[in-house]
Amino acid sequence: MDIAKLKYYLYARKKTIGMYEAALGISRTALYRKMHQQTEFTREEIQKTITFLGLKDDEIIEIFFTKKVS
Repeated sequence: MDIAKLKYYLYARKKTIGMYEAALGISRTALYRKMHQQTEFTREEIQKTITFLGLKDDEIIEIFFTKKVS
């Protein structure tokens, strides 16, 4: 998961973290854990993110399905 890309799309779509957590129906603490990869996004949360941000297929792949090579 590419958290930087997720933050970019939130900013680009003029969405706040508060708006995002409300759209997902989770607390700020739960969102923090997900964005810092301590817990994973569920399929339902990914679907809500896609709808909330109006993501296209390539954007979905950029955010949720990229592997970071170390």
